Amino acid sequence: MKKMLKQEVKMETWLSIWSIGQESTLDDFKILQKAGFDGVEIWAEHLRAKETFEYARQTGLRTSIHLPFHDLNIATPDTIIYERAFHVLNEWMDILAGYGGSHAVLHGGYAWSSEERDETLCRVQSRLMKLNEAAQKRGIVLLLENLIPDRLNYCHHVASSLEEWTGLLQACNLKACLDTGHLAIMGNELEETVKQLGELLGEIHVSENDGKADLHLLPGEGNHYTEKLIDILTKYQFTGPVVFEINPYQYTLKNIADNMAKFREKQK
Repeated sequence: MKKMLKQEVKMETWLSIWSIGQESTLDDFKILQKAGFDGVEIWAEHLRAKETFEYARQTGLRTSIHLPFHDLNIATPDTIIYERAFHVLNEWMDILAGYGGSHAVLHGGYAWSSEERDETLCRVQSRLMKLNEAAQKRGIVLLLENLIPDRLNYCHHVASSLEEWTGLLQACNLKACLDTGHLAIMGNELEETVKQLGELLGEIHVSENDGKADLHLLPGEGNHYTEKLIDILTKYQFTGPVVFEINPYQYTLKNIADNMAKFREKQK
């Protein structure tokens, strides 16, 4: 009976193209297709991001996108910067929709100082609602990712606590992208978080670390935070994408594909 249940809730396995590095090629995508990946999450900040959409189309891999964030702070009090960010994010969602993409991952930005947290959260909530409306018009599910807290308490990353994250998800009618590496550093327990998110959970970013830095190690090579991930996701009937987001400067594509094969084997 347990084996039958696992088959019924089989998860999809995807790869973040960040894991390949800046110089991904069509041959890389052919390797992913042959290895059994279901889809790829395009990293919008890669120099050849637009080309990778075409690689995915040619190899029959489904697509999503990690929207750009490094210089696009949607929490900014500067309206000119926000308007530019909103424009760029919409451009990328247009590209994603043009390739039949299903979902887009978003960072909530950061407050310029921790003292501005409450004011910033009100601003971010309003902007997330506007972005989600734009995504829905394109048939795209917008997912808000959990972020690592600023340990210096100098600025404030949105959303870097479970309460803040779930509050924004509910208020803005968004889905959650649960990053296991970020969650480990946040200090929250994995199963309890999956349980609390419930139907809000739309996607998993899977990697491990040492509980201190976001190292993007392969599952099983860090603090073993994801050791029971499959059992947990099966228990709570999760069938969405599990996206491997792995350090491209430490691992080869073959390393990642081999690890993904072990992940799939555990589902049987």
